[in-house]
Amino acid sequence: MKKITFILTLLISSYGFAQNVSTGVVQLASDFTVNFQVNGTTNKVTMTMVGPSNVWLAVALNTSVGNSMGSGGEDVILYDSTGLKDRNLTGGQNAPNVDASQDWTESSNTVTSGVRTIVATRDLNTNDSNDYVFTTTNNTALPLLWAKGTSTTLGYHGARGGVTSTLGTEAIAVMPEFDVYPNPADLELNVEFPASIQKATVAVYTVLGSLVFQAEMDQWNSKINTSEWSAGVFIMNISTPDFSQSNRIIKK
Repeated sequence: MKKITFILTLLISSYGFAQNVSTGVVQLASDFTVNFQVNGTTNKVTMTMVGPSNVWLAVALNTSVGNSMGSGGEDVILYDSTGLKDRNLTGGQNAPNVDASQDWTESSNTVTSGVRTIVATRDLNTNDSNDYVFTTTNNTALPLLWAKGTSTTLGYHGARGGVTSTLGTEAIAVMPEFDVYPNPADLELNVEFPASIQKATVAVYTVLGSLVFQAEMDQWNSKINTSEWSAGVFIMNISTPDFSQSNRIIKK
């Protein structure tokens, strides 16, 4: 296992250092939180939104906390009865517009005891003028506006507010307890979970950023079939609501 860890270190070093930053868990309301994790290796951002399952939920990015309606055009992530949508503020009291380009990919949407947890990913820069461009620069302020409804049908908000979060390296932790083997891989990969972690989202990308595998895995379901992958280098991201870890994988 030490040899595998050494090989992974060399592989990661050969591609240069890419910084990861995170807002950590941001408390929007007493029952509503959001967490943005920015991965400089994969150029992907992962959002985890947690709130009541019986109302719509929305977060607007990089909007002045004192500007409760926004100026118009600001990026909004909104979940309602129609699903998770990429939207933008109108600058008034109208419902946010739905973007022509839907850039968030929902990884999971679960409800437990009346609490909904949504995990979704997108590129740091989608090249959509309505989308906020995430950065891996440490200590970047990220003002957030939020709102939630009185039902899952989009309508007038039941509550709203604003908070300024910070993207920082201190808010994201590395989990060396996850072992990935064999590497190089031939027919399959094994993800070995630490005893303290029950579930994690595992995503694998090509070096150009194309998604080749994504699933929620646990200690009893931790094998990945790689037999149909083409030979080359891949990037694996293992994430939970609080942590993220990246590995470079070679497919023989």
